[in-house]
Amino acid sequence: FVTTGLELWSGEDCAKRYFRQRLWGSVTMAQAFFSDRECWRRHISLDPYTGMDPPNIRLRASQGFEAADYFMGNYWVWGKMLENLADVGYDGSMMTMM
Repeated sequence: FVTTGLELWSGEDCAKRYFRQRLWGSVTMAQAFFSDRECWRRHISLDPYTGMDPPNIRLRASQGFEAADYFMGNYWVWGKMLENLADVGYDGSMMTMM
C-alpha cells in the first residue's frame, strides 16, 4: 500500500494558485476539483502519447513525512506510527520516509 500527495510545481493559469499544494491526497484536491473540474483533470492526467507530464504541467510527489502521514485530512496512513515513534523519542533527524 503506497500513498503520497502530488504537488503542483508548474501548471496552466487556472491552477497557478495551487503552486506547491497537493492536487492529489488532500483537502486542496477537493477544492480544486469542485472549483474547476476540467482544470483539475488536465493537471492530474498524464500525456496520452508519452505517459509523462502534459506540456507546461509538472506534478511531483510530496516530500518527507507530510507526504504519507495522512491521506485526505483524517485518514491516517503512517501518521499514528509517526506519533508513536515520537512518543518514544524518535524525531525527524532519526527517520526517513522513502
